[in-house]
Parts: sequence; C-alpha cells; structure tokens
Amino acid sequence: MEIIKKVLVPLAMTEYSQGVFDCAAGIAKKYDAEILVISVINSRDVQSVESVVSMGYDVDGDHYLAEIKKGRKEMMDTIVEMNGFPEKRVKILFKIGHPVDEILETIARESPDLVVMGTQGRSGFRDASIGGVAKQVFKRSPVPVLSNRAEKCRERLMKRIRLD
Repeated sequence: MEIIKKVLVPLAMTEYSQGVFDCAAGIAKKYDAEILVISVINSRDVQSVESVVSMGYDVDGDHYLAEIKKGRKEMMDTIVEMNGFPEKRVKILFKIGHPVDEILETIARESPDLVVMGTQGRSGFRDASIGGVAKQVFKRSPVPVLSNRAEKCRERLMKRIRLD
C-alpha cells in the first residue's frame, strides 16, 4: 500500500465507534492523513417514520432526521475529542440510504486510500464475527479495508483458535 492520505471511517454510532475511530486515527496520525467519517441513516428507518406519518400520527419526519443527525454529530464530536485527533482534519458526512451502497458510493466519490471499519454494527449480534454491512463492504470495496475488532469480539474469537 502506498502512502495513506485519506482514511474513510464508516461509523454506526454504537458502543464500538470509539475503538474504530481510534484505530483509524492512529493510522491517520502516522501518515499525516485526513479522516472522513460517514454515518448512514438507514432509509428503512426513514421509511418507517414516513409510514407512521401516513397513518395520521403527528410525527415530524424532518424533525426526526434533524434529531438523529444532531445526536450523531454530538457523539462524533465526543469521539474526536476523546481521541485528541485534530478536528480540522476530520470531515463528517451524513447520508440517508442503504448503508452498504452509501459507503461504496462514498469510496467511489471520495477516493480514500484506506477504509477502517468495525466488524459489529447496530445489531451487535454476540455470536457474529462480522456484521452484514462490513461483510459486504469487505467483499466489494475497490480499496483496502481494515477491520477493527472490539475487545470482546477479539477475546471470543481468540478462544475459538486451537493451538496444537
């Protein structure tokens, strides 16, 4: 791999996000690279809210999206602050759509040199070694993808390895 100038970090804004960002920031610091964070609001969730509105319930879809973005922005600000990575070298994108498609489209548009992503997303299935979004991005990404495993996942997988 050549010099890394841009690292893309898809974050689902879960308990694992700090670790994933910290991993990406460590690489970005070493190469003096910038970090591009993408947070995808699943279109399925937006459609659910629109469905509730169409049933006559008093729910404001625009307010829902604004609140999600606000919450994720606050969480991202905290993640960056806790890490100490320079804010001016972090760009945050919020997208609405199917997470895999949005991540791959961002890769095509932004041309990162590396993608760093967690193996567990919003579902956080305990027995899954890799989430569905991560699996699809690993399969289809045209640039290298580095997986960052949460400590609990790492420990669980280490127990499965048999040393003879």
